[in-house]
Amino acid sequence: MWLTGGWVLALSPALAQERYRVDIPDFPGALYSSDYGSVLAAPPPAGTRYRVEEPPQTDTFVAWEAIDALGVQLWHDRGYTGKGVKVAVFDVQWLNAEVWEAELGDYTTHDCEASRSCELPMDTLRPRFTWEEGSHGVACAEVIRDLAPDAELHLVRVNGGTTLENAADWAAREGIDVVSMSMSFFSTSYYDGTGPINAVVDRLMAGGVLLVNSAGNYATEHWDGDFRDDDLDGQHEFPWGSEYLPIYYGEGDHSVQILWDQYGRCGDTDFDIIAWDENANIVGRSSARQATDADECSPQERLTLHAARADWYYVQVLRVTGDPAVQFAIFARNGEVYEPTPGSIADPSSHPGSFSVGAVRADGYLINNAESFSSEGPTHGGTPKPDIAGPDGLTTYTYGSTGFYGTSAATPAVAGAIVLMLEEDPRATPREAAARLAANALSGRSTWEPFDGELGAGRARLPVGARRGCDSSAVGVAALAGWTAALAPCLLWWLRRRPRGAD
Repeated sequence: MWLTGGWVLALSPALAQERYRVDIPDFPGALYSSDYGSVLAAPPPAGTRYRVEEPPQTDTFVAWEAIDALGVQLWHDRGYTGKGVKVAVFDVQWLNAEVWEAELGDYTTHDCEASRSCELPMDTLRPRFTWEEGSHGVACAEVIRDLAPDAELHLVRVNGGTTLENAADWAAREGIDVVSMSMSFFSTSYYDGTGPINAVVDRLMAGGVLLVNSAGNYATEHWDGDFRDDDLDGQHEFPWGSEYLPIYYGEGDHSVQILWDQYGRCGDTDFDIIAWDENANIVGRSSARQATDADECSPQERLTLHAARADWYYVQVLRVTGDPAVQFAIFARNGEVYEPTPGSIADPSSHPGSFSVGAVRADGYLINNAESFSSEGPTHGGTPKPDIAGPDGLTTYTYGSTGFYGTSAATPAVAGAIVLMLEEDPRATPREAAARLAANALSGRSTWEPFDGELGAGRARLPVGARRGCDSSAVGVAALAGWTAALAPCLLWWLRRRPRGAD
């Protein structure tokens, strides 16, 4: 599993295991299931459609800064701490969460692989897969706890699309208000708001749950465009007059993915990709067959690029068969592509109903631009994204003084702010609270610009005008202005402060 901070976890035989998804619940021999399908350790018998289920990507580079950047302290001073609001963190890495109990206070854990209901607690000491080794989820929970110390906090193990389905159904069933998820899912759609991962967002929305999701850290790793082959040699021609996309990589093995807009009708076109070094040596190749009659067909190719040293490498896209009138995208994980394009938003942030979060450095937050890596919209489906930006570069116990970076850090900060707004106004829906936060965001764009592909609505900032309640200032005003008129807001404040869901 690639972490976007530029390093990779070595795969151990005990944990490294490719997983295969079939859209049949309780398939014989399944590792685990949801109400929508099963995950297997090996491909199913011939004649059964399946796809490879990839692990989610944690959108982090390895929080008091968030409190300052978002204007949280004023809200804390006025008594808002998230009380009565239910917030869940969906994540893949919960290693040794018990160590951080002093940081997180009271919380409950839920393992959506161990049980379809997600009711069994997590065993955080023994991860099943290599990509679960780490404490990324604990760091996200720390940020939320710092901003909303009295919120009802749930830690939820989600290690793939199937467990995400279980988690979403659990969240809707349990009346969770906000889900914070700092992960991206690849390879099940063209990142246009469709596909099985985005279907999960539909179910969350139907249950009244707001998904606050990281936009991703892929802005410099993405290129997309229409396939072009003017000389009819079967090789794509990039806008700069070359049949090669330059990508700068550090030494080591790296993943390069090409996908095209034929999800739902895979097999219409078959592409291959080849990677070269500057000496014309092939350093990676992918030539999977895309065929409509295959049990496993996906409109994508993925190769492992073997970089002997830090240098520029060159990726070539070849059409083998089929319709050339397609749009395709290249993601060069942990690399930097030549002339990257917008559209680097992955799933489920590509869904119009997710509240996707970009990243802005906390130090100088009010004037900084988005981080250079923060994914840019619009999505491949044309949806304006991200929705908002939040602070990264946060101090946490998990990551220490080196800082918690990436849209991973910005996402729980924004989620924590929404939690405070829900306590302040228990009659508001989570989506209404998110819309209010977006309306109060600090944006540098001109009034005639409809969309900012880097910051969305702007830098998240809590409204200054939080309801103060019946403090000494309100009583003082009452003495001067007349009790009836001045204390009416206090009565409204008391009614709104009742627990969420109260009659």
